[in-house]
Order: sequence, then structure tokens, then C-alpha cells
Amino acid sequence: MREISIIFLTLILCLNNGFSQDQNISNATVFEGEPYLAINPINSNNIVLAWMGFVFQNSPRLSIKIKSSFDSGLTWNSTITMPHIVPTYKSADPSLAFDQNGNLFLSYIDYRESPDSGGVYLFKSADGGLNWGAPTLMIDAYADGDKRPIDRPFLIINEAGDKLYLTSKPAPWIPAPNRPYFVSSSDFGQTWSPFRYLDTTDYLVGPLIQGPFAPATCSANIFHSVYPSYLSTQNVFPQYILASSSDNGNDFTYNSVYAGLNSAQNDSAKISYKLIQNPVNISHLAFIFPGGNFGDFDIFYTESFNAGINWSEPIRLNDDLQGNGKMQDMLWADFDNDGDIVVSWRDRRNAEGIGFNKASEYYASYRDKDSINFSINFKLSDSLVNYNNILNSSGNDFMGMEIENDTIFAAWANTRDGSLDIWFSKINAKNGLVNSLNLISSDSKYISIFPNPSTSLFNIEMIDKSLIEEYKLINTLGEIIYSEKINKNSFNVDLNGKAKGIYFIELNNKGKTIKQKIVKN
Repeated sequence: MREISIIFLTLILCLNNGFSQDQNISNATVFEGEPYLAINPINSNNIVLAWMGFVFQNSPRLSIKIKSSFDSGLTWNSTITMPHIVPTYKSADPSLAFDQNGNLFLSYIDYRESPDSGGVYLFKSADGGLNWGAPTLMIDAYADGDKRPIDRPFLIINEAGDKLYLTSKPAPWIPAPNRPYFVSSSDFGQTWSPFRYLDTTDYLVGPLIQGPFAPATCSANIFHSVYPSYLSTQNVFPQYILASSSDNGNDFTYNSVYAGLNSAQNDSAKISYKLIQNPVNISHLAFIFPGGNFGDFDIFYTESFNAGINWSEPIRLNDDLQGNGKMQDMLWADFDNDGDIVVSWRDRRNAEGIGFNKASEYYASYRDKDSINFSINFKLSDSLVNYNNILNSSGNDFMGMEIENDTIFAAWANTRDGSLDIWFSKINAKNGLVNSLNLISSDSKYISIFPNPSTSLFNIEMIDKSLIEEYKLINTLGEIIYSEKINKNSFNVDLNGKAKGIYFIELNNKGKTIKQKIVKN
């Protein structure tokens, strides 16, 4: 559901290098995508990841999965699968937010198509993501007739946790014209206001935009959100509009963030954008967006120091050769607690050829609070990963990233082992050096691997004692090191003589492919 499909893409603007060893969080066999990352403000060692992935109980069904760490990403608890409101529903689009007291809020879509039903629901955890309370309905699928206003819900919370806000847009199959939605709660998320449209007269989205995504931010009870607009009577150019409210959404003020043409065209590009607010100076807003002014999508940055009234001329953040056809997309951004800023994105500068369906990595750029310039670009990921067709579909439109005490915590999905998995990296923003190389154990329900990690020998056993027909040993580049036809329910893998690091065991069992990570010390 998390598609940012803007049908006027031919017009709208969308508008010392170090690297880390990535950690496979999900280690699934089919699809795990769109991670959302949050860090507990009262315990920065508590990191929580939420993402959407398949669960195979009874029948394959998209569900929201959660993992928490309490040692800054060194180890992670077992995966928690969030419940469906109705067993036949499927889930998508998680969004996480902590309040200043360490309470964690999670929103996601739970719905069914044909007949359509469901909505966006809120859950609360008081123990860092280990246990969750009962759901509360935030906005219903039928709140706006047949528009289905439940796609890409974006959850925002104030510091005290008593005021919560949600923006959303119509389902991706709903044709234009469409408008963004806003709902709010003033009682810690227990009850929610009726929806209102985020746009208004003279600041309308216009009739051509199918997916008016509206990311938001909030500090000191001042709410801001940005949405796209193209209506020639308002502006001859497509533009991004900022909607701001200081009274819980009863009244909004509006300002244009940026207006201009975009010459880049690619229906597969993940052209999301991000609005963030400086916690040290709440009048300082930053807006980051992909723009095609030079013929391919680049990452642009603009900021305001007067709460969105005036904005700086956008600057290009990716420092590869301008106009080289190398696409950047899937951006994210965050302010540190002292005003430092980092912007991250998916990057194809080191791939052969041009366009979307090329090998990619993840890059970032950092600006210290005392500087006016961003750093040279540095890598967040440790490998150039080949393109896989699954990346061309919906469900892999976002990455998650936060910066805390000059350390970047980033999560994304890529296909280095043949399936779409969630990967995690932790890196020092000031020098690009690795903070943690510790690996995250998996939680396979099908096979047992012991010991893991190991210096050489691994014992592989099917939990249900069923027979394995074939196994493959694969490295992190997706290369098959060894394969063998077998007919056993257990066997040994000896990595004596192999380099230390991560490998994958891929099993063929009753026509089902199962992948599991192993670590050689």
C-alpha cells in the first residue's frame, strides 16, 4: 500500500569514506520491506524496528513485524508479529513514535479488499516494544466514502504524548482527484477526531495528483505537514505546500515550500520526501525531496528558519557527477538531539548503466550543528547489491533512519541473498567509522542451526524432521559457493578455510525455499 504514485510525474519536481557491515534483521524467505525505526528518548540503547512481511500460518498474509534491541543494536529480541483486527485482513505501512516518557506508539493499516473494510489502528507499548496494548481505530476505510483514506498513514506525536496526529491519503487504486487527510487525538490516542482534509482553498492538491503523501513533524505542540500540489490557478508550477497548526488542527496556515518543473521520468522511482524539525530550534524546518532538474533523480535539501514562511534555495546533496543518469531515491532524514542533521538515500552511482533497475547501495550526508555545509557523501551499506525485480513493485518505498548522539542507525530492505530482507547498520556520523559489527540472530521457525556463530562446523536440522532435497551455501553478494542434492532432515556444513563473516544456508524443502543466516567467527 505504501506507493507514492504521483501521476503528473512528467511535471512535478519530486521537484574519508567509511562503511559498515550490514546486519540482516528479518532473514526471511520471501518479502520483508519498508522498515520504520525509532529510538527511545529516555534510553537510547532501546531501538525498535517495525516492518511489513509475510507470515505463512494458514495462508501467506502480510503482517507487521517488530524487533526491539536494548543494547543499541548489538542483539535483538525475537520477532513479534502484530495481530490482525480480523483474521482475513492484511497489514501494511507501520509508523513508530516515542513520547518523552518512553511510551512507544505504533500505527499501521489493517484491511481487506473486496469487500473493502478495516482502517488505520494505533497500539501502545510501555516496555520498549516487547508488549502491546489493545488497538484503537484512528481512521476507518469508509471515513470518506469510496476514497479509502488509509494509505501511507504517518504517525506524529508531541513530547508529552497526549497529542497525536495522523496524516494519510487514499488507497493507491483510487483514481485522482485525491486529497490528504488529517486526524488528531488529545487524550493519548484513546479517541480520535473526525477527519479533515489537509489542503484547502488556494492551497489545494489539485485534480491531477493521485497519491498526495503528507509526511509530518511536530514539536512544542506545533504540527507541520507537507503535501504536493499542482493547480495552475494557484501556481503555474507544481509545488510542495506546508500546512501548519498550533491548535491541534482546528486551524492551519499555509506556505509554499518549493515550486518548479521536473524533467526526470521514471514510474518505478521511490519518490518519497521528508519533513523534519530541529529539536533545538523549532522554527528551523528542513524539507528533503528527490528532484529531476538535471535529468535523473537527485536528493535536494531546503530549509526554513522562520517556521516555514521562507525557504532557502534547494541544494543538491548527492555529490556524484551531475547529470550522469545515476538515480538516487528512497530518502530519509533526521535531526540529532543537539541540531546535527543527516540525510540518507538509495544510490546507484557505482552501478553499471543508468536508470532504476541497477545495482544500489545506501549513502548519507551529515551536517554538524556548527557548520553551514554538508559532508562529502559516505556509505551506510557495505555492499553494492544487484537489482531484483521485486524492487520494481510496491512495498519497498521507504527506509528508516535516525541519528542519536552522532551515531546513525539505519534500516532498509535489499535482495542480496535473493529475498527482500531488512538490513541494519550503525555508523559514526562524524567520521564514517563502524560502531558495531555484531550480528543479529535469526528466528527461523523451520530449521535449527547450532552452534551459530561457529568457527567452522554448523549442524543444520529441520525442526519438523521433514526431508531436505537440496541445500546451497551463499555469500552476502548472493553468489552460490556450494550446492548439493540431498535427502536428509539434518546435515553438517563445514566452513573451515572460508573467510570469517556472514553466509546463508538455502534449503529446498517440499517445494519451499528456506533461507537462514550463519556466522563464521
